[in-house]
Amino acid sequence: MPVDASPFSEFASLVTSEAELEQICGHPLPQIIDKELPALDQMCRDFIATSPFCLIASANPSGYLDISPRGDPAGFTFIISDTVIALPDRPGNKRVDTFHNVLKDPRVSLIFLVPGKMETLRLRGTARICADSELLSTMTVGGHMPKLALLIHVDTVFAHCPKCIIRSNLWQPEEWPDSSHLPNMNAMMVKHAKIDKTPDEWFETLKTTGELDLY
Repeated sequence: MPVDASPFSEFASLVTSEAELEQICGHPLPQIIDKELPALDQMCRDFIATSPFCLIASANPSGYLDISPRGDPAGFTFIISDTVIALPDRPGNKRVDTFHNVLKDPRVSLIFLVPGKMETLRLRGTARICADSELLSTMTVGGHMPKLALLIHVDTVFAHCPKCIIRSNLWQPEEWPDSSHLPNMNAMMVKHAKIDKTPDEWFETLKTTGELDLY
């Protein structure tokens, strides 16, 4: 989609072509390109099986991207084959943006993280929404079976270098910034959604409606 440059007019030297980009950044080593795989090998399977958290990107009909976090006990992503994985859908805010997007455009991208591991694993593929009870029953956690799962056919998968994790000190608690001044979700909801309640009152509302249930 065309990019509106007007919000960035105060900035000089915007990069607008692949030639400019490559002149500044250079070219990757051939091995960096060759590391992409069309299916999961054992190392990729092991990484996904150890990951308790991933981010999934999808595109809405307007062409904008949504990124949704997914987390569960390690191994929550079911590896059905070398080219098919499944993510259970746990209770959330019922927006189900990813599912709405996949109905229109099945292309998705994921990045898996493992606590303490500097490398990440990136995956691209196409997705379908699945309500198969036999599959869903195998995803039961805490006695609760998910209502839906996202099936993803793997197109490409590759390991991502650890530099961003190292620079961010993501797994180094002693380096974490102080976040005590940041509002919690209840305060943000009251402010952003213009809810006529205090954050504590809104929290009590969520408890009575069951919105806080993890599974």
